[in-house]
Amino acid sequence: MNTFGNTLAVLLGATFLGVGAASATEVFRAHYEIRVASQGTDNTVRSTFEARPGERFTLDLPPNVVAMAVRRLNAENYELQVTVTPTATKSKTTFSHTYQGILGRPLELRNSSDGVNVDGAISVVVLNR
Repeated sequence: MNTFGNTLAVLLGATFLGVGAASATEVFRAHYEIRVASQGTDNTVRSTFEARPGERFTLDLPPNVVAMAVRRLNAENYELQVTVTPTATKSKTTFSHTYQGILGRPLELRNSSDGVNVDGAISVVVLNR
């Protein structure tokens, strides 16, 4: 019984290490269009970015900096964190919202806070499955 328990513990440990290594090497590709309106400006960008889980991708959209980070929640679901920070202060976030989506499907971005309006869409896929 003790040998079985030790073998099971080693197998479970190896499985968890394999899962951790697989998720650590994941790369997300996001195709997006985002519109940010604030302080009398209205900026729209349509592009693509690639990032590892939790890694922030930033856009300079004067008078703001927009940051997006993707994190997988489970098999096909992910979380997208979008923040907007004025360029002048570089410290006070005026907009922060977390969206949840399904990999490979379009996700609508639409929210406003503190005079910042964000809308658009994004589709996220995993490159190295």
